[in-house]
Amino acid sequence: MNVEEEKAKFHFKMKLDIRWSDMDEMRHVNNAVYLTYFEQARVYYFHESCRWDWNEIGAILANAHVDYIKPVVFPNPTYVYVRTSKLGNKSFEVQYMITSEVEGNEELTTTGYTVMVMFDYKLNASVPMPDYLKERIRNYEIIKP
Repeated sequence: MNVEEEKAKFHFKMKLDIRWSDMDEMRHVNNAVYLTYFEQARVYYFHESCRWDWNEIGAILANAHVDYIKPVVFPNPTYVYVRTSKLGNKSFEVQYMITSEVEGNEELTTTGYTVMVMFDYKLNASVPMPDYLKERIRNYEIIKP
């Protein structure tokens, strides 16, 4: 996989702060922490891409998938890339890529995706994604979902 070609598919990039507590006895980031990294980046991504108002409508995590390629270790500068890769009626897929700088080069460490379902907490039910959110995401993305 060509990292530069993959990075070009993403508009959103965020630096991750690796905390000492994120690491395990093997001196790399513990596998359970990656979903927290995905979540953190997803919140910033939606704020930037579509100015999501979480008081108006929510989304819940329905599925998560992580492929661990190389360990992330402190203190290597580490980045997460995020994009919406699929838009459905009530659900959508968010894709992630994590890289770490090693000797000045970004190396792919992790890929993954989550499936999110639009959810109205007042109705306690899934609901269709509003057209304005779909439009904002499509306008933000480099490769249209």
